[in-house]
Amino acid sequence: MSEIEASTTLLNRVDGSAKLQIKSTQIICSVTGPIEPKSRQELPSTSSLSVIVRPDVGVTSTREKNLEEKIRVILNQAIAGELYPRQNIQVTLQILGAGESKNYTVKELTGMVNCSYLALIDAGVALRFSFGAQCFTIGHDDVLVVDPTGEDLKISKSSHVVVYDVKEGKVDQLLYADSLGSFTEEQVYEVLGKAIKEVEGIHAKFREIIQTKVEKDYVWQF
Repeated sequence: MSEIEASTTLLNRVDGSAKLQIKSTQIICSVTGPIEPKSRQELPSTSSLSVIVRPDVGVTSTREKNLEEKIRVILNQAIAGELYPRQNIQVTLQILGAGESKNYTVKELTGMVNCSYLALIDAGVALRFSFGAQCFTIGHDDVLVVDPTGEDLKISKSSHVVVYDVKEGKVDQLLYADSLGSFTEEQVYEVLGKAIKEVEGIHAKFREIIQTKVEKDYVWQF
């Protein structure tokens, strides 16, 4: 499992925030809401979701817009939007360090999914389940690499991101999978199988982070 460094409750003017670092990839996420939306965002029976991705260098491009749509697809499945009808939840993700070239987005997408989870928990937004993500590459020697470096990506023949939901500490269902490059059906199943153990390990780390936050936030004196 990847070495994850994370902290929560970093920003003052939002409802929840988190910072996450996995190797050279660093992401900070803020969550605001549920709040009253603009009229065009209002949905009668559920919440609307706004996702903004800001690059580490330069201005927002189609690359970040593509990432926003992927994050939106994942979070819409996880957030219990029916509890917040006619409200909006805003998720803003700032890339501090990509850890990969502009030709790839797998490390950033993985970091943003995991950082969003911690920020949503910090904001107290109701979720249907926990979730976690991990990325992989397959080299030209057909070796599967977990949480690849930027150099691993450059010499890979395919890259993959897998997101699972987690219930009671165990992976339940596949939420999202994104693969790019040349690979076989058997290799995809290998990636999905390996991701189960990886996501469960990441979720266990998240539990430790959240438990530490709760212990700091709620100190009871008798």
